[in-house]
Amino acid sequence: MRLENQRDGFILITGATGDGKSHFVGDLCFKLAMQENNFVLNDGSKMFVPEEDYVIDPEEFAYKMVTSSGKVIWGDEFLKSSNRQNWYEPINKAIVERKNTNRKLMNIYFVIQPLETQFSPKLASHLTLWIWVKKRGVAEIYCRITGRKGGKGLDMDSIIKREEKYRSENPKTNFVPPTIHPEYLGRIAWGKLTANLEKKYNELVKMKSATGKLTEEEKERYSKFKVKTEEETIQDAVEQVADGKITNKADLWAKLSDLELPTDKKIKFLNFYLGLKGLGTFNKMTIPKKNNLLEIAKKLRNENNNKL
Repeated sequence: MRLENQRDGFILITGATGDGKSHFVGDLCFKLAMQENNFVLNDGSKMFVPEEDYVIDPEEFAYKMVTSSGKVIWGDEFLKSSNRQNWYEPINKAIVERKNTNRKLMNIYFVIQPLETQFSPKLASHLTLWIWVKKRGVAEIYCRITGRKGGKGLDMDSIIKREEKYRSENPKTNFVPPTIHPEYLGRIAWGKLTANLEKKYNELVKMKSATGKLTEEEKERYSKFKVKTEEETIQDAVEQVADGKITNKADLWAKLSDLELPTDKKIKFLNFYLGLKGLGTFNKMTIPKKNNLLEIAKKLRNENNNKL
């Protein structure tokens, strides 16, 4: 129905390890999407092609978000990726790009994560559904509320806080009725994958893990969604000091405020890269003169004019 309305479906599945999140999405992808024709492209291809559309790298997932049409993309636990703390940034970049270009690609995206608290609130506002696996084979489904003034998409944080409030007001309870949430749609149940489909899933995981993160060609294709490591971010900031774009310690430190690094480690990286550039240490930074090359060019131009 979402696709008929020319809208994407963006679905988050969370739950404890071993409770069947991947089996749930596998049921949908292998048994349904893999059998459905891609009615957008209408070229005989299927909505889900396992070798192409099963993804464990957030940068590849982001790339497919802006290049696929009429597809089902299965993102399986991005926390296993190298970008553990910023795994959601490439996906957020893809969402922003699509909103800016107003592209309607009519895809369905599944993202699996162990904990809902690890999911970016920035991304949560774009979710169509949140499926919380309560126990193995049973899940609760929550949907964004439409038609509300001041609505801000699916607010998982409000759902969690509402549950905490209910527990504090009912300390003896060991059950929170999901009907207290206006976002609650109902429950869904499923069984284990068949032996053949579980084998197919395990082969997919093995294949994707064995190929490494990205080939050089893929890195070039996905470069616009690449998230830099903490060290690379610090190195870039020091380059801006060397170029005269950052001229004081306060601005340099502010540039690194979003990094989830202990202060001592941040200082260690800063001192290392500042030292490589001959800029001293963070406590005793040597700020280069701004526009030094422009000043030299201006001086040479004046000297040439005087000679003429």
